[in-house]
Parts: sequence; structure tokens; C-alpha cells
Amino acid sequence: MAKLILGFLLFVSTLANAKSLQVELYAQSSLAPKLTLDSESVGGLSGMFWDGSKLTAVSDDRGKFGTPRFYELDMKITSGKVDFNVTKVQHLKDTPSDWILDDEAIVSLPGGDLVISTEGDNDKKPRAMPHIFVTSATGVYKSDIPLPDKFLPESTGLQKKGIENNRGFEGMTANPSGQTLYIMNEYPIIADQGDDDMNYWLRMVEFKKDKDNFKVSAEYPYMVTRMPNSPVGVEVFRGISEILYVSDGQFIVLERGARLTKTGIAYTGGLYLAETSGVKDVSSVKSLADGKSTAMKKTKLLDFEELFKNQKLENFEALAWGPALPDGRKSLLVMSDNNFSAKEKTTLLVFAVKEVE
Repeated sequence: MAKLILGFLLFVSTLANAKSLQVELYAQSSLAPKLTLDSESVGGLSGMFWDGSKLTAVSDDRGKFGTPRFYELDMKITSGKVDFNVTKVQHLKDTPSDWILDDEAIVSLPGGDLVISTEGDNDKKPRAMPHIFVTSATGVYKSDIPLPDKFLPESTGLQKKGIENNRGFEGMTANPSGQTLYIMNEYPIIADQGDDDMNYWLRMVEFKKDKDNFKVSAEYPYMVTRMPNSPVGVEVFRGISEILYVSDGQFIVLERGARLTKTGIAYTGGLYLAETSGVKDVSSVKSLADGKSTAMKKTKLLDFEELFKNQKLENFEALAWGPALPDGRKSLLVMSDNNFSAKEKTTLLVFAVKEVE
């Protein structure tokens, strides 16, 4: 099976004005279960970045297993093998007292500052709002990035707008200069929900740096389509876990879903190459459910169910570019969130990526 997996190779057809990508699973490894560091559980790793010497991964722990935090990890890739371990914990400090931190994505900016997304908590009374915010490299809160009102639920009462609980900003990435930031909600905001339960409209929000903060410059529609039924079961949910900048207008998107099987829930998911070229800004569109918008073009890079046939899939949520591999190819890192469960693993996948004409 290992040879079969490592031999899995997929050529992606060329997108308009973009190169193709050749993607191959290169190595994988998992952390030990029930791992702790500084008396706190290591888990819920939902977003990450590689800074050239180490991995940094944020935890989505709402406070049940420890205080809001992110971790530093050592990682070493050799020929066909990857080893990684957690070496340091950094706590988030000085965020406003009325916030509930459910951190899902983390991005590093030139100069060392970090941008972190949190989903908030709609079950609180009043509701705890989602936020995109900037911290120092050591997690000290600096500023909040204003979000479009359409993503914000009402503070109290019946929810009629905004993101649904635990379905907020899972995806976030930035261009290399750090001047443009992109975020994407995991599941449609209420305004974009329609009668079609197989196809979901999401919005990728583009922010441009303006002096000391980021301001919305555009919104691009993205379509998620549930996978067909299989002998394993029916896919009952599918959304976005992460996005990753490739080049101007081109992104890798990590979709994650779940099938209802005879024995419970089984994860699904895959990687897609998506582009905004030729797609109109929909920031002024009140609802994408009318079907009048054109979604970002996307091409499947790989499907985890096809890649890991007859194997249990983990809850893959984090995505980052890694170091050059020994053979010179670029590495793409995918990591799973173990949900602080003894039945799930924190697994790191390393893919070899090569641009082809």
C-alpha cells in the first residue's frame, strides 16, 4: 500500500493563464496521541505556516483544554520521510475581554506580525463575533481587521444573517509581500444559502493593506459541490478548511467533508486549484443563491478518498508551503486537526509539487 500511495501521481490540466501543477505524496507522519506541552494538550491544529526554519500551528481550542494558543514545531524532511515534533507554546495575550477565541487560521506577515482568524461563538448570549486580527510574533494582540457586515450575525435574537456557528473563517492566506490578504468562510453565510443542498456558494474576501490596516477590496464567489454517494456512505457536509496563495489570482483550496457511514462519520476531502481570473467582484451582491454569479474556476488536484483507498481519513484542516525537498521540488504541507480525540491523529502529509508547462 505504501508504494501505491507514494506512487500516486496526478497531472492537473492547465488553467487559463496559469501553469499546471504536478502533485505527489512524498511522506507522512503523526504525532503521538495525548501529547502535552507546558501542561496543555497539543491538538486542534487548524492552521499553519512555515517560516523557513520551523512550523507554527494555531489551535482551535475554545478554552476546554487550555488557553488560546499556537505552537512552534520542528520539522525535518529527508528522502521519503518527515519527522516533526512540538517544541514551544505561545499564548495569545491582550485580546478584548468579550471575545471568544476559536482560532482556525494563521498567516505570517513580513516583519513578523501574525494574522489570526477566529470563528467566535454564536451559542453565547450575546453572540461572540468572528474576528480577523493581528498580533505580534509572540501572540500579543495589536489590532482588529474590520469585516463586512454580511458576515456578522446579530448580537441577540433570531439569527437572520452572517456566518453560522462553527462555520466561519477557516481559510486564510496572504501574498508574499503581505499587502493582500484573503479569507474564506467554511460554509455559506445565511444570505447565500438556497434550496440547492448539493452546491454551496462561498465568498473569498480580498483585503488590501491601507496604511496600518487592511480594507476589503473585492469578494469572489466559490462553489463547493458535495461528492456523489459511495458504498461508504452519503457525504452529508462539505466545506472549506484552508486556502493557500499560489500566484496572483491563483490558490490551492483544501475542501473537507464528512460521510455518514454504518459505523459513524468518516472524513472526506481534497485539494483544488482555483483562480479568480475573469470572475466578477460580488461584494455588492446581496445573495449568491440566485445563481447569477460565475464561480471561480477550479480543477481537482487530488481526492483524499482516492489517494488513501480503504484507509481511515483524518480531519485535514491546515495547509502551507514547506521547504524545498531533497530532490529540489517544492513541498506542500497538509495537517489534520485531531479534535482532541484519542480516536483521531495529528497527521502531517508532505506533497511534492512541481510546476509544468
